[in-house]
Amino acid sequence: MPDEEDEKTRLIRREKPAADPAVESTRVLEPEDDDGGHTKLVGPARRGGASEAAASGNPGDGGEVDPVVGWLVVLAGPGRGNARRLGYGQNSVGRDKGERVSLDFGDASISRSKHAFVLYEPRKRQYFIRPGEGANLTYLNGELLADARPLTPADLIEVGGTKLKFVPFCGPEFDWEDAAQKPV
Repeated sequence: MPDEEDEKTRLIRREKPAADPAVESTRVLEPEDDDGGHTKLVGPARRGGASEAAASGNPGDGGEVDPVVGWLVVLAGPGRGNARRLGYGQNSVGRDKGERVSLDFGDASISRSKHAFVLYEPRKRQYFIRPGEGANLTYLNGELLADARPLTPADLIEVGGTKLKFVPFCGPEFDWEDAAQKPV
């Protein structure tokens, strides 16, 4: 059995050639001599990049790695006029920089983490909102949110003293999966 520590790792990444965007090719990346022996992972972008963005020092607005599927726009409260991106799956909402939807504008009545969750379900192309795991309450269109409910365009969400307007991008007419299957 050969000594596995002496073997080099090859990194493989799929690429679309410029000549024909519908055809995928594979390119092999050889390890660099100055990599210090560290393993480098190469692959598709992960969904839910807010934590990664926070760790790298980039502002975490929930869409650095994942394509945007909608937005939460701050209508009232300390962050008035700002917007936060929503990505595929569950979007945790809270004040902490590590939240996928970080609302760190100075409203201390928003939970640090998991105040609420906004979900985009790509198979049915539907949005939902559900309460978080803490004691702080969430309101949808002025009514207490006690369990998961569907979201519709222009719904108003209240977390702490902040009012958010839901603005969808993906839905029945468009999803990023459609765009990936059709050449532009």
